[in-house]
Amino acid sequence: TNHSLNVSGPTGKSDTHVSFAVLQLQPSPCGKFLACATDTSRQIIMEAHTTNQVRNLYGHVNDGFSTPKIGWSSNGQYLLGNTQEDTSVCVWDISSGSIVQRLGGGSGGGSGGGHSGQIRDVCSSPVSNTFVTASYDKSIKVWLPPM
Repeated sequence: TNHSLNVSGPTGKSDTHVSFAVLQLQPSPCGKFLACATDTSRQIIMEAHTTNQVRNLYGHVNDGFSTPKIGWSSNGQYLLGNTQEDTSVCVWDISSGSIVQRLGGGSGGGSGGGHSGQIRDVCSSPVSNTFVTASYDKSIKVWLPPM
């Protein structure tokens, strides 16, 4: 079954035109939610098995030429994602919808110690807050952030 993600306004009505593409899907550790990485600087958190959008996450840059990648923290409280604007990893708090940390450096005010090229993939662990990133600088980095 196809479902439109282009829900507009508090009425929840949608139209047939979707102005973005979902480029990656990632189920939450508990299986109750689905994170959708889009090409419009927007991550969408949905209830699994429904069309209900729980949260929209903003604060990073991705467009039709980027490759947005996402991963969950092991407790499902945070979503990790790359950004096109620099070499950092954005950490969103799902409950507030805000970026609470930028890991890795670059022009976006990250914490340093990351990649020298843009991040091309994010892989998170379901049992710890360890995650791994791969970059266009031809390196990988294992992250052990306190979350």
